[in-house]
This record gives sequence, structure tokens and C-alpha cells, in this order.
Amino acid sequence: MDQSSAITDHARLLLSQTGFPDSVTVNTQYDSASDLYQVLIQTDEPALLIGYHGENLSALQLILGQHLHVQFGAWVNLSLNVNDYRQRRETALQSLAESAVARVVQTGQPHSLPPMPSNERRIVHLYLADHPDVATYSDGQAKNRSVIIAPRESQAGE
Repeated sequence: MDQSSAITDHARLLLSQTGFPDSVTVNTQYDSASDLYQVLIQTDEPALLIGYHGENLSALQLILGQHLHVQFGAWVNLSLNVNDYRQRRETALQSLAESAVARVVQTGQPHSLPPMPSNERRIVHLYLADHPDVATYSDGQAKNRSVIIAPRESQAGE
């Protein structure tokens, strides 16, 4: 059995053990460029698997990763996704960042985004990393950590 099939089987087992019906579809795709296994789940009840701001999804990904570590003896780089939630969330975060950039450019004042998990903060930081007008940094602690979008300081000599 190849690694993708084993990951799919483990994901199905985890879902069945948590009470999800057999009608849930699980597929695993391997992206060799990023060395990432994408576990794609389709279900009629995505909210239960995703949870508030993706907390259940992140927890299931962690549990699956730990099971696979025991199975393979090494950590497996994986991303668990339900009904394309992660793509939709990334698009929403980019839109939120664009709105904040417009406000920062207009007012010249920093703007704080709502608190979000580290993986979502990373999306915003990477999305705005090369933006010529703003810079980003994180502020706060634990679950209250958020991205601050601030005007980029002009370089000396410009």
C-alpha cells in the first residue's frame, strides 16, 4: 500500500471513529513540489468537521498527523481540507487584508485585523509581504494574537 492510500485509510478510520457516516468521501493527493499530502474530505455536514474558525479541522489534522507519525515513523506534511474550506478561507482573508490595506493607505494609520490562528496570520503576512505601501506584524498573545497592517516606513535616501 502506498503512502497516499494509507493516509486516506487512516483519515477514513478517524472519521468513522468520530461518528461520521460512510457517505463522507476522502481522497488524498500528493504535491511533490511542496512535499505535501492534501487530504480532501467531502461531506453534507461540513460545519461539524470544520468547527468555529476551523478549530475542529485543525484538531483533526493534528490527530491524523500524530497517527501517521506512529504508522510511518516520521512526520508527514499534510493538510486536511473539508469541502474546500481552506481555499475559501484564504480568499476571505486576502479580501479582508485588501480592505485593511485600503484603510491604512487612506488614513496613514495602522489597522488591526481580528485575532486569528497562526496559520491564518501566516496567509495574511505572505499575501502582503511584497506590498509596496504596507508592512505587517503580529501582536497579542495566544488566541488574542492578530495581524497589524501598518504604513511601510520610507527608506532613507528615497
